[in-house]
Amino acid sequence: MSPRLASRIIFIEATGRTPGRAAGRPGFTLSEFLVAMGLSSLVVIVLVTISLTTGRSLSEMFNYMDLDHYNRIALDTMSRDLRQVRYLSSFSTNSVTFVDQNSNLLSFAYSPTNRLLTRVQGGITNTLLRDCDSLEFGIYQRTPQSNSFDLYTATQLTNCKVVSIKWSCSRSLFGVKANTEQGQTARIVLRNKKEDDASALFKVVGGLGGGKSGSTN
Repeated sequence: MSPRLASRIIFIEATGRTPGRAAGRPGFTLSEFLVAMGLSSLVVIVLVTISLTTGRSLSEMFNYMDLDHYNRIALDTMSRDLRQVRYLSSFSTNSVTFVDQNSNLLSFAYSPTNRLLTRVQGGITNTLLRDCDSLEFGIYQRTPQSNSFDLYTATQLTNCKVVSIKWSCSRSLFGVKANTEQGQTARIVLRNKKEDDASALFKVVGGLGGGKSGSTN
C-alpha cells in the first residue's frame, strides 16, 4: 500500500469525510426564506399603516382646532361690530351692510365661489373666514313669537333689531374632505336702531325748546 493511500484511509477514519469536500454549513432552505420574507413584509405593512393613521388623525385634530379658532375670531369680530352700528342699510342672504357710529359703511359679504367671508370698512378688506361651505344672514325684529323663542322676521330694514348668522366650514386632506365643523349659529342684537324722521324731528325740537327755556331763566 502506498503511503498516499494509507494517509487517505487514516484521514477518512479520523474525520468521517472525504478529503477535499467542504464541511457542512447550516443555512436557510427556500421555504424558510419565503416564510421569513413574508413575516418581514407583514411587519413593515403594519408599521406603515399605523404611521399613516396616526399622521392623519393628528392632521384632522389640528384642522378642527384651527377651524374652531377662526370661527371664534370671526364671531367675536362680527358681534363687536354689529352691536355698535347705527342701523342696517342693505341686506341679502349672503351680505349685509351697516352704517357705523361715524356714518361709514361696514359690510360683511360671503362668496360661495371663493368660500370666503370678508369684512369691508373704509376701503379696507379683511378675510374673517376661509374654507366656508355655506353662510346665510337673516334679519329679525326683537319681538318674539307667542309661545316660542323664535323672533318675527323683519320685513323692513328699519325694523331690524337682530341679525342671525349661520355658517359651516370644512377642510380637505389629500384632496378628500376630512374635517367638517359643526354648523355655527349666532344671533346678534343691534344696540342702536335707526330713528325715523318723526322721532328725529321731535328730539331736535325738544332740544331747541330746552335750550331756549334755559336761556330765558
